[in-house]
Amino acid sequence: MGLRGYKTLRCRMRRDKQMHYFFLDESYPPAASGQKTIVMAAWAVEQHRWGHDTAGRFDLFKPPLLKRVCSMIESLDGAALVAKATLDDSLFRAGETDKTDDIPVMARPDLIWSMSAIFVLGTLVLGLLTHNQEVGTIDIHFDLKALKSAHSVAWQKTLRQLVVTRTKQFALERGFTRLKKLNIRRVEPVTKPDHRGQMKDKFSMGIWISDKLCSHLDEIKAVKGCSRISSLDMSESVRRTTQQFDGKAFDES
Repeated sequence: MGLRGYKTLRCRMRRDKQMHYFFLDESYPPAASGQKTIVMAAWAVEQHRWGHDTAGRFDLFKPPLLKRVCSMIESLDGAALVAKATLDDSLFRAGETDKTDDIPVMARPDLIWSMSAIFVLGTLVLGLLTHNQEVGTIDIHFDLKALKSAHSVAWQKTLRQLVVTRTKQFALERGFTRLKKLNIRRVEPVTKPDHRGQMKDKFSMGIWISDKLCSHLDEIKAVKGCSRISSLDMSESVRRTTQQFDGKAFDES
């Protein structure tokens, strides 16, 4: 290999290390009377590390699942975040519709889903920085969600513009300088594995892992040495953002 070829290879390897897959899924576990809960999980991995057969090396279909997922994410130098929001029924109103300047109508649960996704995805970018990851191009793959067209377009625009800008600003304020090339390229839905658990491709497998992270939220803190998977409660942030559609200020209790 000549000098030019070597430099090209090094450049390509560096670019690949800056490219990540983000896999996103949600669940709605039972909540106390008068409340509803949404759990949102996302995990990130460098694209060159993730293939259709990658997960098979870690025996993810054998228990204990969460411990194996944690080991896999650590081995792949990735990161994961699982967050939940518990809201009163008076706020999480299934029959309610909202609107913005660019979204004529959206169901309240869809609004809460999209805001939760934005919160989790933005926070996960910052989580990668704490593990000394340089983040450039991100392709987001999420469990198929039946958003209305205008809502879907506005959500993706918010991810690509507002989230990228705010995340860069937040990172710089805290001394992180590895987001200069941050951009969100693809935002694509993925069909979950079928009832027999058959994975169509590496994207289906990635969503399956996010699904399992959702269902194991309550066990995450008990797994020793699992620094690559974080969990948090986003109820307050989601509540304050949602209540603005009911005419309340964000900082109003």
